[in-house]
Amino acid sequence: MDVAKTHYRTLFLSDWHLGLSGIKSAELLAFLETHEAETIYLVGDIIDQWVLGRKWSWNVDCDNILRNLLQKTERGTKIVYIPGNHDDSFRSWANASINGISIQRQAVHITADGRRLWVIHGDEFDLFMRNTKFLCHLGHLGCQLLMKFNRPVAWFRRRLKLKPWSLAVAARRALQNSSKTYRQFSKTVTEEARRLGHDGVVCGHIHRAEFKLVDGIEYWNDGDWVESCTATSEAMDGTMATIHYAPPSTTIEWLRQRASVRYEGQESLAIPTITPALFSGASQ
Repeated sequence: MDVAKTHYRTLFLSDWHLGLSGIKSAELLAFLETHEAETIYLVGDIIDQWVLGRKWSWNVDCDNILRNLLQKTERGTKIVYIPGNHDDSFRSWANASINGISIQRQAVHITADGRRLWVIHGDEFDLFMRNTKFLCHLGHLGCQLLMKFNRPVAWFRRRLKLKPWSLAVAARRALQNSSKTYRQFSKTVTEEARRLGHDGVVCGHIHRAEFKLVDGIEYWNDGDWVESCTATSEAMDGTMATIHYAPPSTTIEWLRQRASVRYEGQESLAIPTITPALFSGASQ
């Protein structure tokens, strides 16, 4: 089976939540195996530290996702990692380079046609999360519970050949639509981007892939790989787009097997705690 690769100037991906049970790790691995870019921004919540000490779910796909990133850096891909609120311990390593992956608190990306895009995770502008962290952790647990309930529903809908539907996504959308803080999220971050002299902002955090112009400032959200499979891309001419990735299950399985063969015999990257020691050879 021969799968062609798609090449971009830049890819922006966020909210993988590696370690959380039920995420789209197989789809993410397939995406990374079939998409290349000169620069990749990891826009926060790549590893989910919030599940540490409860139910840590780390499978071979998670191992191979990290190995794929390290192989990309070896081939010359520039990877910038901007930690979010679920992996915020990595923020203390800002300005470090770990096996070719640059860790930054934020970044400014210049597109091929000269636009300045501010790249941040976005939790800095989530007043609800900043002021009620306990409720956010409680909501995270609730989301995990809904994801478990959704599995038999998803199986049943597949059997009936119905369009995919997620209880967790529906609950998150209802919460965001009813919350003034979330409704104003895009306006808040674009206002700050304008104040800093940028043409737009690329962020994650709210698990809602979207593009819109807010008073002339571009707002791009990368979405997530928990319930959705989305990313933001920049073509070689600077054209931006939202990617909704949905490969056939047969393609996912073949790519997973190919990755496992490629990385066979390499030391496992699964470790019980998340620290920068996850990647050897850290330097500042």
